[in-house]
This record gives sequence, C-alpha cells and structure tokens, in this order.
Amino acid sequence: MAAPPSRRASPAVLPDELVEEILLRLPPDDPACLLRASVVCKAWSSAISHPSFRRRLHELHRTPPVLGFFHNWYEDGGPRFVPTTASSFSLAAPDWRSWRALDCRHGRALFLSKCLDTQEILLWEPITGALQRIPVPAKVGRSNAAVLCAVDRCDHRHCLGGPFRVVFVFSGGEDTDESDDEDYVTSACVYSSETSTWGELTSVHGKYSMWFTHFSSVLVGRSLLYFMSNNEFILEYDLARHGLTLFDTPTTDFSRAYAWVFNLMVAEDGGLGVSEIVDPLLKLWSREASDGTNARWVLSRVIHLGNLLPIGFRDVDDRLCVEGFAVGANVIFISAAAGLFRIELQTERARKVCGDRCIGDCNLIPVVSFYTPHSSLEALRGKQHDLLLPLNPTEDRGGEEGGGEEEKILERAQELFDKGCKAIEDRDFTNAIDCFNHALEIRVSHYGELAPECASTFYRYGHALVCKAPKVKNPSDKVLKSVPNEELVKTTATTSKDDSGSSEPSGFSIEPVLPSEKGETLNGKDQEDVNMAHNEVNSDLDLAWKMLDIARAIVAKSPEKTMEKVDIFCALAEVSMKREDRDTAIGYYLEALAILEHLVRPDHFRVIDLNWRICLVFELASKVGDAIPYCAKAISICQSRIQDLKNAMKALLADKDVSASAAEGHSGKLTPEYKISLLSILLARFQKKEDVMCDKIHWVDGEWPSTMKMCLLKLWNMYEDERDTRIHGNVEYATKNYQLVLEKRDLEKRNLELHKQLGNTLEHVAELTNHDLELDKEMRVKAEQ
Repeated sequence: MAAPPSRRASPAVLPDELVEEILLRLPPDDPACLLRASVVCKAWSSAISHPSFRRRLHELHRTPPVLGFFHNWYEDGGPRFVPTTASSFSLAAPDWRSWRALDCRHGRALFLSKCLDTQEILLWEPITGALQRIPVPAKVGRSNAAVLCAVDRCDHRHCLGGPFRVVFVFSGGEDTDESDDEDYVTSACVYSSETSTWGELTSVHGKYSMWFTHFSSVLVGRSLLYFMSNNEFILEYDLARHGLTLFDTPTTDFSRAYAWVFNLMVAEDGGLGVSEIVDPLLKLWSREASDGTNARWVLSRVIHLGNLLPIGFRDVDDRLCVEGFAVGANVIFISAAAGLFRIELQTERARKVCGDRCIGDCNLIPVVSFYTPHSSLEALRGKQHDLLLPLNPTEDRGGEEGGGEEEKILERAQELFDKGCKAIEDRDFTNAIDCFNHALEIRVSHYGELAPECASTFYRYGHALVCKAPKVKNPSDKVLKSVPNEELVKTTATTSKDDSGSSEPSGFSIEPVLPSEKGETLNGKDQEDVNMAHNEVNSDLDLAWKMLDIARAIVAKSPEKTMEKVDIFCALAEVSMKREDRDTAIGYYLEALAILEHLVRPDHFRVIDLNWRICLVFELASKVGDAIPYCAKAISICQSRIQDLKNAMKALLADKDVSASAAEGHSGKLTPEYKISLLSILLARFQKKEDVMCDKIHWVDGEWPSTMKMCLLKLWNMYEDERDTRIHGNVEYATKNYQLVLEKRDLEKRNLELHKQLGNTLEHVAELTNHDLELDKEMRVKAEQ
C-alpha cells in the first residue's frame, strides 16, 4: 500500500517589520494600493492604520502626493472631488449644491454653506471622515476662510483630530458709484477649537469693496496667511500680531480685457508668490521681504506653456487660467480649452488631469496628503456626524414632542454610561466598551465632540479599552493591589456618576496576559492567533489613546484643577507604558501629580502611588538618577503617614471612652493597626528598591575595565571612518548638484534675457507701427487740405 502523500508545509510567515517595510514602499500617489492592502488581513490593517505608519510615510517619501482637488464648478453636476492619482480613488465630499469649498490644509477641508439664513462652516477631515460644524461670525456673501493646525511646532504628519484654527475674512459696505473714495472695511477673526469661540475682529480700511469668492488662501511660514480678492488685491493676515495689510499684485492693469490672470502660490524661497498668465507665458513672481511698506515684486521665473502642453491645447479665442496651486507638492493647475492640466514646477512636467475646464467663477482646492485607510477609531469619529443632520437635533421634530424624545435619548445615554461603569466593576470590559461606545455616539451627536458633557464618556471609553488590553508588568502591583485603602473606597464610590471624575488609579486592575508574554513557545496556528491578538491589542490601544486625548482636550479648556484631569493623565500615561513610550508616560504622570498635590492632603495614598509609578517608569527608561528622588519621596510620605497613625492611636488609647467609641466607629472600616501594617510593607519595598537603584548608580559610575575601553575605542574609530566616508560622498554629490543648479540658473537667466529682448523688440515694433499710423494720418490730412 502506497504511503499517503506528505502534508504540504505552510509557507513561512513574514515578520511584521518586513511587512511594514514593504507596505511603506507602495507608491504613495496610488492610495488604492494601501486601501487594498488594508483589507487583506487584520494584521495589515492594524499596521497601515497605526499613527507611526503615517509618520514613517512622511519620513520615507517626504513630499506628499496630490490626491485630487475640490472644485466649485456650478454648471457641472459631477462629483465635488476629482482625483489626480494613478488609479481610481474618491472621497465622499459634501454636496456641492449646499456647500462651497474654501480651503484644504493640514489634513482638514473647509466648506461654507450657501444658504445665508443658516450660514455655517463645515470642517471635514477627508482621511478620517470626521465632521464638525462651526457658526460663522458674520453672515455675508463675499467671505472666505482658511483652516490650519493650532499645535505649536507641529510637523503636520499626524495632527488629525487635534486642535485647529479657522480664519474668517469678509468685507463690509455696499458697492456704489456715488464716490470712488468710499471707505470699505475688510475684517478677519479667528476661531479656536480649544475654546470653541471666535476671537475679536481685526479690520483694515480700503477704497474698494473686497469679494473673496474666487481664490483660496496660502499659508507662508507659521503665521502669515494670504487671501486674494476677486479684483486681485492681496490681503495679509498676521496670526502672531493679529494685523491686516492690503497690497497690490505685481502689475495692476484695470484696462485688461479679462481679469483673474493671477493666483496665489508659495515661492521657491518659501515666501509669498504669485503666478500670472500672459498667454502663452506663465510668469512666477516672488515678493521681496521687507520690514516696511516698500516691499516689491520680483519676477523669478518664466515658463513657456507652449513647450509643455500638447499641440492644440487652446483655441484661437481661448484664454488660459491658473486655477490653483498645491502647496507642499509644488504643482500648479492650468485650464485650457483642451482640459485641465497639472504642471510640476520643479521638473516642468505637464499632465492632463481631466477634459473639463472651469469657465467663470470657480477655484480648485488641491488635497495634498498621504492617504492611509482610517482605523476603527477614526471610523467612530467619522460616523458621529452627518451632513444631513441639522445643528439643533430637535429643529425637524417640532414642539414638545421633539424635546421629550430628545430627553429619552439622553436618558438612554445615561443608562448606557451607568451600565458601562458597572461592567468595569464586574471586570466585563467588552460589555463596558460596547456601552460607552453607544453612549458616546448619542452624546457627541447631541452636544458636539468637544462639549464638556462628553468628557467623562470619552475618558470611561478609553479607560475600558486600557483595562481590556494586556497588562504591563509592574513590580509594585502585587503590593499596591493588596492595599484596600479607605481613601480609594471613598473616591471610587461614585464612579457611575457622569460628572464625577473617577479617582480610581488606572493601574489597579487585574488584566489578561497574552500567551507570548508568559514565555510559552507557539507555532503554526497558535502563533497566528497570538499575532492577531497582538494586532487587536494595538488597535484597542490606539483607540484608547484617541479617546483619552479628546477627553484631555475637553478638560484642558477649564483652568480648574480637578480629579478628572488626574484620572485622564494617569490613563494616558498607562497607555504610553503599554506602547513602551516611557518619556510620554513620565510627562503625563508628572502632570497628574502636580494637579493631585493641589486636591488632596500631602500624605494621601494616591500621592504615594503616583510617586512610586514615576520612580518605576524612570527606572525602566534607564534614568535611575531621576527615579531615586521620587522613590525617596514615596518613602518619606509613608513614614510620615505611619507616624501620624501611631500618634492617632496613642491619642485614642489615652481615653478609654474615646477608644471604645472609636472602636465602634471603625466597624466596617480599616483599623489604624491594619493601615500601619500595610504601609509598613510598602515602606519596606520602597526602601529595598531605593537600595537597589543606589547600587546601580554606584556600578555605572565605576571605572570600566581596560578591555571594554579598547573595544569602545575601536568602535568609535570605525564610526568616525564611516562618518568621514559618508560626509565625503555627500560633499561630492552636493558639489555636482550645485554645479547643475548653477547651470540651470544660467540657462533660465539667458531665457529671461531673451524674453526681455523679445518684449523690447515687440514694443519697438509697436512704436514704429504707431509712428507709421501717425504719419499716414498726417499725410491724409494734408491730402484732404
């Protein structure tokens, strides 16, 4: 009998690090590749949606791609978003019949409602789908707005969901023909998502009424924002000093046959630039920096479009228009009769985007970003708003019936919240997560994402996710968990209340440990299950971080020091520890300790706990010298607390009647003797840890053996040799590159001189023609005489 065929061995599983390296190298200008990869398995989806993946995309590819653009082509019934990527790709942009596209920057797009009666601004994150409505400060029809990240020194690689600012500009006064010197007022104000309010108006006076409906804005640096009016005046808004300045474009010729030949851009030196169409030339201007008002425009480059665009790209009577500029990608969009073209200014390569073109009042708002499929967190945030929902949830229901139904919905949210708190007490974290998820959806849709009423729900949701994740091993937990301190009982007795900040230490929980963390060796299917469990844990931690970070942003609006802030900072620190980000964990623990010391007495048990945790995190981060002071502080507080308890016991024993009443009062509570014994156990553990850390400090400071010194010297010499070789290669490359740049500039200079000579020749020909016409006219006059 023949032997049965051998079972085919399953292929080896690629390491997660190698899979991520492969995914990072998929073409960024083809987002459909990452989208398809994210649905292959949970492991790939978790890797692609992780924030660190997006940061690494920026580090590897540096220049983000142009995914497409929004437009305001009113006569076109097609989609609002037009992709410019290699494969088909779309974003579910707001309906063009209700919203006018204004701006797109730092991962956020801005739209203005077309109805003046209920005018509002819609902020939309194209990558995550999150939406937020903002009331406008003034309902006018000639306004514009810009959005930008509000985080200082942010690299804008992953600031989605963070604080932002909206700058709203508009012009007042009526355009009449009675006087050319009528004073018109152009104003601007800033909205902050951190305070959910508009700032004070900043105004500037001018001779003309400004309409801001055709051009989008440009941000130069971190504080200078520029808008262009329809009559091609430029408005500068300085975010640092809140000042407005008006100035002209490079050449102001009101006798032109048509307007809108200019458009804003960022110059090659990073300053303000302007593009100008002088058919068939594309002129690029840059504004020369100056401290005064005598700044001037300098022509920096001239591009002949006839050499870039295909033959027959325009009709005889047709005109070219600059429709938009993609900041960050250095791409300009030009429309002609043959369609819309994108030109890369760095390489001067042109490519046709679509066959449609804009005629009349329109503008393109490019979307420049790396696209990564959003995670479950971002899906949650994206579905909490709906474009079809009104600002007031009861405005379509009418009367008392809508109000009653609204109260029932909020009561349902409170029931889910209480049920989730009870589930956490029963260690049923999965049920708690589900309850908080539904409660959060209801409250966010009613109050808004950053409303104070949602802070506790965001915190509880994030805390439940943290509790569900496998626990980071903590040497202190065995002792700390055994301390049923009555202070903790008091502070956690009202955990189910919505508006009470829980004082429960975030680490006081019994949590599951994955098999791989127990030291077990797994193969085949078991290893795949463990990998999937790890990916699920990472996804839960990412979602927990976002929920807790939103809760932090909400409570940060209030200057008051509350226990809720302590709980949120502790939970964020614990998530950081689970992600092995110890520096961030230290920062949040220190913030929590600073607030806690203002809320409780100096010898409160939570003060001991936080000092001990900070000590352990510093030790794990190999900062033993920084850990010792916090360990010493925990020891000092324990000793002080033990001494106070002993003094209290002596006072009680001095009076038998008082002692008897005290004994009755301690029924059901912890006795001073029991507290002293527990604190003594903690004190012994803290002192042992301090001795161990002091020994480490002594060993580190000791003199190294001579063999170790020789090895380090050899390694250092190898490092210097490699560094010198790399620097030499970089210098050669930079020298060649600089020579090429000089040659390019020389060619551009010659080209510019030729164009100037051509212009002078044409002007001379025009003068001769005018002279001939005048002579001909004089001869005819003489002939008639």
